[in-house]
Amino acid sequence: MSSLQQPTITSSGEVYILNGSTGGELKPVPFFLNKNLRVLSANLDRACVAVEPTLWTSPVEGALPPCSVYCFKADQSEPEYRAEFETIKAPIRQIAFGSSHTLVLTDDGTLYSRGVAMYGSTGHGGARDVPEFTEVPALKGREVRFVAAGPFYSIAITAQGAVYSWGKAFYGETGLFTQVEAVPRFAAQVTPFKVTQVSCGHSHVLARTQMQQCVSWGENTCGQLGLGQKSKPTYKPQLLSAIPSQVLAVSAGWAHSVAVGTDGRAYSWGLNSHGQLGIGDTSTRLAPHLLHDLLGVHEVVACEAARAFTMFRTNNRALMCGQIPPDLSSSVTMDFAPHRPGKHDPKGCILAPVPLNLSTGEQGSKGMAELSEIVVFDKGAIAFARSTVYRVSPNVAPIQGGTKVRVSVTGIPYQEEESLEKMNVQVRLRSHAPNCDLIVKGRIVEKDLVEFETPDASPSPLGALVEQGTTLPVSVRVSVDGGFTWTPDRTPVGRELERTMRQFPTEQQRAGSGLAQGKKDIQKELTEFKGDFEVRRNALAVSSKCSTMLWYCKWPADGPSQVEPGCAPVAGGTEVLIHVALPARMPTDNLTVKFLCTPKKNLEDAELEARAPMRRDAAEIINSDPATVAKLPLAGSLEVPVIACLDPAGRGVCCVSPPMDAECVHYYNYSVMVSLDGHNYMQRSLPFKIFDIHVAELHPTLGVLTENTEVRVKTVGFVQSDILKVRLEFPKDAGKAFKTVPAHYDHTTGDVIFSMPPLDVPQAAPALDAEGGGEEAPAETEAPEALAGMEVKVELSLDGQTFTEDHVHFCYVGDIQPEVIKLLANPDGNPPEEDPKAKTGKNKNPEDEFVTLQKGSKIGCVTAGLPSIALDAPLLRCGLSADAEGEVVQTLDMAAQVESIATADGEEELHFIALVPEPPENPNGGPWFVKRFQVSMNGQSFRACPEQPPMKLEPLPPE
Repeated sequence: MSSLQQPTITSSGEVYILNGSTGGELKPVPFFLNKNLRVLSANLDRACVAVEPTLWTSPVEGALPPCSVYCFKADQSEPEYRAEFETIKAPIRQIAFGSSHTLVLTDDGTLYSRGVAMYGSTGHGGARDVPEFTEVPALKGREVRFVAAGPFYSIAITAQGAVYSWGKAFYGETGLFTQVEAVPRFAAQVTPFKVTQVSCGHSHVLARTQMQQCVSWGENTCGQLGLGQKSKPTYKPQLLSAIPSQVLAVSAGWAHSVAVGTDGRAYSWGLNSHGQLGIGDTSTRLAPHLLHDLLGVHEVVACEAARAFTMFRTNNRALMCGQIPPDLSSSVTMDFAPHRPGKHDPKGCILAPVPLNLSTGEQGSKGMAELSEIVVFDKGAIAFARSTVYRVSPNVAPIQGGTKVRVSVTGIPYQEEESLEKMNVQVRLRSHAPNCDLIVKGRIVEKDLVEFETPDASPSPLGALVEQGTTLPVSVRVSVDGGFTWTPDRTPVGRELERTMRQFPTEQQRAGSGLAQGKKDIQKELTEFKGDFEVRRNALAVSSKCSTMLWYCKWPADGPSQVEPGCAPVAGGTEVLIHVALPARMPTDNLTVKFLCTPKKNLEDAELEARAPMRRDAAEIINSDPATVAKLPLAGSLEVPVIACLDPAGRGVCCVSPPMDAECVHYYNYSVMVSLDGHNYMQRSLPFKIFDIHVAELHPTLGVLTENTEVRVKTVGFVQSDILKVRLEFPKDAGKAFKTVPAHYDHTTGDVIFSMPPLDVPQAAPALDAEGGGEEAPAETEAPEALAGMEVKVELSLDGQTFTEDHVHFCYVGDIQPEVIKLLANPDGNPPEEDPKAKTGKNKNPEDEFVTLQKGSKIGCVTAGLPSIALDAPLLRCGLSADAEGEVVQTLDMAAQVESIATADGEEELHFIALVPEPPENPNGGPWFVKRFQVSMNGQSFRACPEQPPMKLEPLPPE
């Protein structure tokens, strides 16, 4: 239960406590936040914390800062100051205590003790109590390097490896043959094992030797010695061969033991009444048992055994098994752990190790602290999270220096501004290959935040490599005491250093996140799934470590070369690619693209300029100077930074365009800039455009569904773009996916032109007959006529990604069948007179066979299949020839319309009609002969009328 395994060096950080009042969590103790922790110690019913002030000065040269010791007992959440430690003037190295005595070891190897001399536990001889800390006489000049204490006994190890022990030894726990020794005695049975660390349980002892083996002695009624059987107590150390690996740490509880191997595996044995062994049950084990639940999941580096629970520590967190420290002020037992079916598991106990939450104290959320030390006592635990760098922002900088960098550090002091100015904060930048060590001045700017400016590393060994295009990482460490203590070095080593955030999982690794379809080998796929999970977990861990380093790289001298697309809508959301050559292995945490909005001075549109924000504000000023107002920009300057990422293809940087103010889009010139660190931007900026485009109308708005139709799009707010696309959205009940078609810009008219494609009509599919032949069987197909009247939504895009939402429609119509053209009315509006000769068909004059047309004549034809909607620019087209039998030399287009005309039977028929315009002058001087009539609903798709005799087009007689 003597929990201290290694002396704790002085360091800033955060202290956490676990007891009955913390609800099974490690909660911070704010009292220690602005202090440097020196020693943690715990045993039996209490724990001690020794701290030094972070900011301290003395007029005496070489004076040491005062060390204050505080104590926690049982459910105490606030520490109690222990004044008796003030008599210790030398720096404290260790504190150990039993039931009624306390030991203090200083850095110079002097051992002090005080307390009640029960069974001679103070080591001063006889039964005389020691009220003040006094040096243990028998160990003067021995240079003690390690000390541990049990309830009524103590053990010390000198620098020469000699082991001394004293106190009660009813079970041989002192390693001496005698049962009580009032002064330290040389432990002849223990010293030959070259013991370096000792952990004292209630009546048994575990020790780690110089050869990294585990030895044990003392009581063995519960198998706590790990010998494979219960036996009588022994004062002779027993070497445990059941642990296959070298031993990194050991800890003795009340009647159970735990050890950790150098391979990160944990072992436990002894009493298991509350699940303190962490093996999933409550059965006692007489020999070391491997904790299988931790294999491949947690790499354990330390262990601590209390009376009825055990704590394991990984590199950054704590795991617990056994009895959860109960709340002594409540009769309700905390019991959130699951129980085994059919078993009477003890309440409030965890039978297998589980990670403990590390809260911040403010909102109870998980913090960024990483545990570096933990000690336990019967009623709880005290943990220490050493000040650790967990984020560097920005974490990339040019080799020339000058970048303001902020380092997030856990547990650093944060006091009044005057005190912060006195703190000697330093930042250390270190590289191992090539070897380089730079120290610069820093300052605390906020809680857990240190700021410094990167130095010029060009003259250092880093400079030559970086100038060749290599990106080199340096570890970032912080000191708040002028370089006396530093935060840990978190630089990845070995292969981890070669993996950066520019590398992505392979396709095989990405596919491993789900099980494949089809026939499955469950065992194989579970193995692959676990492997993929480990790959991702390790990648995340490496990414976390890389974010704590600063990467020196060569800044791209030329800057970005191209941006695509070159424009984005005012609503934002466009994925933008900026072509730029980036350094290899560069981290991407702080990649930033800035959209620079430079206000214009004036506009050609005076009305639009008058609505500009600065012009509106100036108009409200009484007696403003017009000349001064004219010099003002139309709007205020604006910069919009957005988070960027690397292009997976390695072409440059990607980002998403931000939303802009639609009312002010006309008053700015836009450009984009790139920054690798979020602060320093490359000199070259690329022009960019922000548009607020809308589709005003289409022409034509309809077309035959079996033919292409050229459509012109009238727009508002159009800007020039290399990308023009049109998206066609079909009705949901049509069962057709949307389609994207290319478009182009007409510089003459300012229209966007695209081709409306014909609808795909499904064809009949061949079906096999009973004999396997290929006879075509009838299949249900959608006739083209059934699609007539379908409205398709047409939206326009200038960036190929975002489209307008103006809901302008194009309508597909079916085909039409026009009949012969007839003269419906003369220019005066009267119906034409019927020729009696034409009725009889006898003695006809060839010249009288032609129907005569003049300007204003109304002609038309009955047309089947006309839609019920209004037609868009219908035309009636005819050919003109100089004589009845001659070839067509000109075409004449006549604006048409659809009219419903009643027949002689009283029925209504739809006619395609037109008024004959002024004919062009015939170069031969005679009338024109009109033939080859065609009709069109949209001015593009024409349908020919049946062959009929030509009509004669004559000019009107002069008035």
